[in-house]
Amino acid sequence: MTIGEALKKERKDHGLTQTEMAAGVITTAHYSKIERDKHDISAYDLFEILIKNNISLIDFIKEIEDTYQSIPKNQINLNLKLIHAFYQSDQKSVKTLNKEIQASTATKEEKLRAILIEANVTHTIDQVPKNVRKEIKRILFENDNWVDDELTLRLFCNSMLIFSHNELNFYLNEIIDKYSSHFDQKDFRHQKLIASICVNFLYVNCINNNLKFDSRIFSLLDQLPEMPEFFFYKVLRNYYNAVANKDTSKCESIKMFLSQNGLPHFSEILPK
Repeated sequence: MTIGEALKKERKDHGLTQTEMAAGVITTAHYSKIERDKHDISAYDLFEILIKNNISLIDFIKEIEDTYQSIPKNQINLNLKLIHAFYQSDQKSVKTLNKEIQASTATKEEKLRAILIEANVTHTIDQVPKNVRKEIKRILFENDNWVDDELTLRLFCNSMLIFSHNELNFYLNEIIDKYSSHFDQKDFRHQKLIASICVNFLYVNCINNNLKFDSRIFSLLDQLPEMPEFFFYKVLRNYYNAVANKDTSKCESIKMFLSQNGLPHFSEILPK
């Protein structure tokens, strides 16, 4: 039984409508697509829906384990390996891992992210097929609740280079409107995702020679809690601020710091 099928079964057993089952965690439209296996759902949202509807997590997992237990063990690590290869600018490994992911039972979103990561690291983003671009935009923005959903936010984070400048500004404004108030009080996962989107947006603007950054992006990053997990984002925030101010000395200092602390390949691809 798939996750969608199991959710539908539990909903019917409890006599709930789709709106009641969604419990305000996600929109009814998004939930409906999950039941029909048209959309994936993050573990965080799934567990919250189950908890709010008093559905046993253990019993639910038992319902779906036969469907998902056949997934190869190493698939769990494929995405982590892909990210690691990306930060090392290891084109050969990225290509190999992308092929593995495309041939695996990974979700549609995971497969699209892998395509985009390969295109990024091989500098072939302009060669991403039109049908892939269209599918990415369809997945992202047919979801009315996309600025809350982890999966769509992660896909948007990896796909920025396929959007026009005006499109990026429009969608980033939606994110800023959603998260600028009390961002420091949002949950950890969303903070990391939004921080990633912000620094990626600054990167895209840099490589497109658009250095008139929206100050609200820096303000959002400034709200990140003082935790080691956010140190990397804070460093990149300072780097792009130095780029905007044409402070070459500070840029080189930060790149040297990154290089000396385990990110030599990453420091080399930072735009100047």
